Amino acid sequence: MKYDLLLRQGHVIDPSQGINGILDVGIKGGKIEDLGPDLDAQGSLELLDLKGKFVCPGLVDLHGHWYEGSIYGIDPHISLNHGVTTVVDAGTSGFINFPYFRKHTIDPAQIRIFAFLHISCLGLHAPFAEELRDLRYARPKETALVIERNRDINVGVKIRQGSMTGDHGIEALEKALEAANEVSLPLMVHISRGADLPEIVKRLRPGDILTHCFQGRGDGILAPTTGSLLPEILQARDQGIIFDVGHGSGSFSWETARKAFEFAFYPDTISTDLHRYCAGDPFQVDLLNTLSKFLVLGMSLEQAILKSTYNPAKAIHREEEIGTLRKGTTADVLVFEEEKGDFEFLDTHFRVLKGERRLKAAHVICGGKVWDPQAYSGRLRELYDSDIDVIRALREQV
Repeated sequence: MKYDLLLRQGHVIDPSQGINGILDVGIKGGKIEDLGPDLDAQGSLELLDLKGKFVCPGLVDLHGHWYEGSIYGIDPHISLNHGVTTVVDAGTSGFINFPYFRKHTIDPAQIRIFAFLHISCLGLHAPFAEELRDLRYARPKETALVIERNRDINVGVKIRQGSMTGDHGIEALEKALEAANEVSLPLMVHISRGADLPEIVKRLRPGDILTHCFQGRGDGILAPTTGSLLPEILQARDQGIIFDVGHGSGSFSWETARKAFEFAFYPDTISTDLHRYCAGDPFQVDLLNTLSKFLVLGMSLEQAILKSTYNPAKAIHREEEIGTLRKGTTADVLVFEEEKGDFEFLDTHFRVLKGERRLKAAHVICGGKVWDPQAYSGRLRELYDSDIDVIRALREQV
């Protein structure tokens, strides 16, 4: 037997190896066995003819919320429907509830899951009762201890900055940095209205991640009076801070993104911040749709793939395992098409831009197993009145 699965004649884009052209991909035993032109198909169990389609490493979503014990969390397997084979939970749980999250979601999952651990002991609370209004919830010592016990899964510390930290945002940030320093792992910082961004970035270390970099609801990367990039943001990039999109339901603005692109300021990683408030109507966020928005902004397809495969893998120090089609790595592969037409793309301010290209999954291969895109019918929990109030408030803020 040559290969369990042979992908033939697809246009392979693998930025981790500088590959962009027509190649075959041979998969055996759940691993990438070969990558090259015109591989011998004799003896292979299954062949897929991919002429006219693109092939890339399985997508890595650096920011989502997958702990369904939280009001924000959704079933991670939904991501397989749109080409994501690795998801990273962005602090939905804290040290108290992470063991439950691991036992009941992460360990039995058929999709690879890593996790940032929130500095708040219970992770994310709720939009009407934010997690760090009371600083006693921030527990550096216990956070570091749980990360040490779960280093195969935990990839860093998470904190949200803005209304959720009240008037002690910098003090809370220092506690998160204390935990991150203790375990020598990255800190992911959510920024939103109310965050003291210049003071935040001064304290971050190379490799730390600033997420929601294109949010447009205030206290973001642009100076409010001039519309130019804050000098502290440019300094942070020079110092190795990673800028992540984290689209979500309130954190992607066409206006902010276009302005940043005018200054040649591009995100390092593109992620969804997928959670209950943006997985369904009105936003319908998924990673391929989010990548399509960056094509509208003028980003090349190769750069979009880089920022959703190899770059997020590097950000969590897993680039030898995921985000690549290198021989011997786990066979996580996305086969996709570039649809042509007249498409509308919504930001989180309910503004629409039109584009002529949209990415659509054709086949998703996770650990060598082929998944049919859109076949996973994960159910979203029903919305409470308080959830509907959140979405209504987003509209009223526009």
